[in-house]
Amino acid sequence: MMKTFNSKMNHVYSKGLQLVKKHETAIKDEWEELLLHLKKVGKKSYKSVEDTTHFLSTYLFQVNDDDVLTRRSTNRENTQIIESVSSNQYILTLLENGIHKAIQSGQEYTYQDHQAVKYLFSKISERIRTQPYQEHFTIEHFLQQIVSSKQIPIKWAAMVTFKNQKYTVEKSFHQNKDWFHDHLDIKADSIYELSELLLQQMDESMNQNVLPIPYENGTLLICTRDQKASDIIPLITYSLQVFKKGQNSFQESQQMDQWKDSVILFNEAIMRAQTFDEAVENITAGFVEYLPFERCALFSYSYNEQMGFGLYGHHLDNKAIQNINEDIENLPIIQDNLQFLQMFGQNMNYLQPFYIKDASLGFPERYVKQFELKTVVVAPIFTSTTSKLLGAAILDQGPDKTFKINEDTFSALIKFGQSAGEMLSKFYNDQIEPYKGERVNFSPREVEVLKLMAEGASTSEAATTLNLSEYTVRDYVSAIMQKMNARNRTEAVARALREGMIK
Repeated sequence: MMKTFNSKMNHVYSKGLQLVKKHETAIKDEWEELLLHLKKVGKKSYKSVEDTTHFLSTYLFQVNDDDVLTRRSTNRENTQIIESVSSNQYILTLLENGIHKAIQSGQEYTYQDHQAVKYLFSKISERIRTQPYQEHFTIEHFLQQIVSSKQIPIKWAAMVTFKNQKYTVEKSFHQNKDWFHDHLDIKADSIYELSELLLQQMDESMNQNVLPIPYENGTLLICTRDQKASDIIPLITYSLQVFKKGQNSFQESQQMDQWKDSVILFNEAIMRAQTFDEAVENITAGFVEYLPFERCALFSYSYNEQMGFGLYGHHLDNKAIQNINEDIENLPIIQDNLQFLQMFGQNMNYLQPFYIKDASLGFPERYVKQFELKTVVVAPIFTSTTSKLLGAAILDQGPDKTFKINEDTFSALIKFGQSAGEMLSKFYNDQIEPYKGERVNFSPREVEVLKLMAEGASTSEAATTLNLSEYTVRDYVSAIMQKMNARNRTEAVARALREGMIK
């Protein structure tokens, strides 16, 4: 199945939900301990926390749906709890912290696990806040409105599903009764028989007519007077179409900002990096974790040399990626886009990613075969303040996969590239820029080799440390000496230390 932006974010949400379900006992114990403490010290919030704990236990542990809050609460007590929680987010945060503590104490708790649970609770909180608006876009609310209307001659309506070889009434709505009724005991072999049973149940006279209208996976039964049946069907059908469009628009509005959630999660993940290696690892993992991609290769870019250098690969052969040192002239599509960025980049607030439907048209054949490339996306890694291009992330959805990206993914890629660039620039500045005099530009990998040379590491030791071949390390050493116009390794290291190129 092709990955989409919503499916990727829903995966993060589901991951958080499954983690919570898996640790139900530990979480309930943690919540119980919290309640005992609040009660012991006489906190006024005890009752609210207790009610919210019961509410969350029901939805997190007893509802099987992947989306725990898709069903509108019909219990008045739960509705009051929702209103209370929406005005006191501290309670939700308190109980969420209890979940993190319970899970972390029982197993290895990765940062991705932590973020998944955090995202789950952010969506629960968001849906609690929008609960009053959600009610207006339910089929129950629609049916109650048309039944209550004085302008439409409808006596009652019912929602019917077909399960266990029987037509069953799930809910019904009547003009003269409470707007929500359950008739779970009413079942029949046919819609006609079910309509007759409902007429008897509602004690209707013989001049009523029941109209069946297909809706999604079930049937709506609308009871009206016989003489009005021909007028009612077009009106109800049209009203349903209008209602469905409104419902779809509401759902789309709730999903349209998901890409912003992914940007927040990505930023939080990469900010944890303390070293250059951690930064590149977190960046490549984040592109895959929070966007609809399966593989990511991160490259640095040398403006002076017009070269790309492999830094790290996620769900790829990392050693193979790090062995790549490619002249941009051999990547015509990337070169064309880089020329555009260099011409206009200083006047742009962001650098745009570009989509390559067929990688064979823009990448050397050896890379297309080696990594089984088909469709790829290239996301520039840049600093927003100067529009300086530091590198790029090359992304796809797996070996030989063709795919498309939507506007939300495109917007997120820009923000990801900007955040990654700001993070990497801190390390680039530390490693490359603090010296004066004739400027020498090194790739991040060359800086690593130079540091190992300064520490006295042999070619073999440097290759082992960097997970590279000795031949590749020798090439790096030769490039360093050539750039520094040094006669040997010792001279190169001495100048690098003297001029502050390395510390």
